[in-house]
Amino acid sequence: MSPLKKSVSRPVKKSSTKPATKKATKKATKKATKKAAKKATKKATKKVAAKKAAAPKLVKPPKSTLYEVRRSRIQGRGAFAIKPIRTGQIVDEYWGQRISHEEADRRYDDNDGRHHTFLFVLDDDVVLDARYGGNDARFINHSCEPNCETEIEDGHIYIKAIKPIAPETELTYDYRFEWQDEYEPEDVRYYACRCGSKKCRGTILRVPVYLRPTIREWLAGNDVRKPRRPQRRGDKKASTSTRRRGAKKTSVSTRSRGATHPHVAERHAARGEKHRRSGTR
Repeated sequence: MSPLKKSVSRPVKKSSTKPATKKATKKATKKATKKAAKKATKKATKKVAAKKAAAPKLVKPPKSTLYEVRRSRIQGRGAFAIKPIRTGQIVDEYWGQRISHEEADRRYDDNDGRHHTFLFVLDDDVVLDARYGGNDARFINHSCEPNCETEIEDGHIYIKAIKPIAPETELTYDYRFEWQDEYEPEDVRYYACRCGSKKCRGTILRVPVYLRPTIREWLAGNDVRKPRRPQRRGDKKASTSTRRRGAKKTSVSTRSRGATHPHVAERHAARGEKHRRSGTR
């Protein structure tokens, strides 16, 4: 009978895999977060680049040699003549991105309170936004006794001198913000004019003649009642027929004289439209 072999107990090898420590977990999480953030940034950058590529490129406008921009006593910055300017001379063209009235409303919502804009109404469909692709013409201030005026000629807005202008004189034109029947005293004071001229009407708004005495009271702080719009002789008889056949004609006539938009707050309107002769500029 063979002798019994003694069973030898061998030590069990421990697993070489150590449980993940708190430090290692934190490191892995940080790495994953960084990777995700990098991916998101790359995606956003790509999206912005694609949007810019799709957007129309803005041409850099030429710089006028007749004036320069400085601080103005009227408001903010203004344009000052550095050379003698003769009557009828084109001072500059008003440049800006051409957008629709709907896009202008989207960019500058009147419900958000007062906002500084450089909108200029070209016609019933197009507004120039000088915040994008604009030139120094956007800094020309308003005056109730201006030395310049704006005109629309062949789809362009030009600023022309209406009197001789000496060097160091600030260039101005009448913004002629359209009057809205729903305006109240606080609205008129909101658009107060500070041009300081002898003919200053107290507001940048183009006020109807019958309201001028009332507006003077409002500007003085007296919130008197607004009078009814006087009805001209024959208006009552013609009102029905005008309402029916006047809609289409109105759109044409307003376009020809530099139309204004219903939401005209802080949008300039040109005085009129003239067509350039071929070969002149």
